[in-house]
Amino acid sequence: MLEWFIIGGLAVALYVILYKYEKKMEKLQELIDKNKECIENHHSKIETHHSKIGDNKERLDEHYNHLEKIWISHPKHKTKDVKNTDSKK
Repeated sequence: MLEWFIIGGLAVALYVILYKYEKKMEKLQELIDKNKECIENHHSKIETHHSKIGDNKERLDEHYNHLEKIWISHPKHKTKDVKNTDSKK
């Protein structure tokens, strides 16, 4: 008779543990689903930001190329190099 009480207690304990585990898994699945929806909603924003970043990079490359051309064509830049080399001799 005592064995049946022990077996029944173990069965109830197992049931309670499994029930709590299922509830936690359901909550986690709901959170995962909400996260997936949130990520899917932001995909369009991510794509527009990628295109904006590409445009800005092209614009900055043009500006840097222009600055390099100005720096190279600047007459003082060329004369400083000549003066520095003459003073070192």
